[in-house]
Amino acid sequence: MSLSYKEKYASPLHEPAPVRAELVVRPDLLRVSFSVSLETEGIEQTLPLLQRACEQLQRRAREATGTEVTLRPRDTRFNRSAPKKLSLPEDEDRTFVAVDGLLVVPLPAELDFWARSSRVGSLVRVCHEVERDSREMKKQPRFNFGSVEAIFSQPESHREELLRRFVARAREIAAAVGSSEAPLHVVDCTIPGAVEQTPVSLEEVGLSLHVFCRLGVETP
Repeated sequence: MSLSYKEKYASPLHEPAPVRAELVVRPDLLRVSFSVSLETEGIEQTLPLLQRACEQLQRRAREATGTEVTLRPRDTRFNRSAPKKLSLPEDEDRTFVAVDGLLVVPLPAELDFWARSSRVGSLVRVCHEVERDSREMKKQPRFNFGSVEAIFSQPESHREELLRRFVARAREIAAAVGSSEAPLHVVDCTIPGAVEQTPVSLEEVGLSLHVFCRLGVETP
């Protein structure tokens, strides 16, 4: 899905990849990953600065998209900064601190394709502006962003339908390969894992449920 604001030039024709999934649904959320970091001497002052930077990011994204924006911090990293060739002794104790997270924006069903595209454009624009502004200000938190993805918020709600489709497919294969003298049945099956989703476009998300089963002839 080509929703990254980092692509300077777009190809004149984009051929969508085929959807390889058991079920295709319409996405209802936009998601973009981010990282905000700061190199500092005092770790105790750094996290409050990064928290304020995240709050400002959330506010700017809310104003740009005109809707509620959820900011989800996920991880914090602390690393000793690599010494520079001309560094001063007092610079040797500097620490790199980073917070990784997600920005999540709703994508309601009533929005048509063009309204959805407009919301993506607003989110991409604010990410670009925040990243640019952070690079222009020295000794301030610096932002980096990933690509915007359209996802489905409740993939597990379709587990029953995915299981039904798997059973129907297994029966179809058993009927096609087996015979009346040696009918095939499911003789071994693993417990299904979580429903997995694959973002495809603004209008499609592929849902899959991986179940590994073995067909065989039942013996008395």
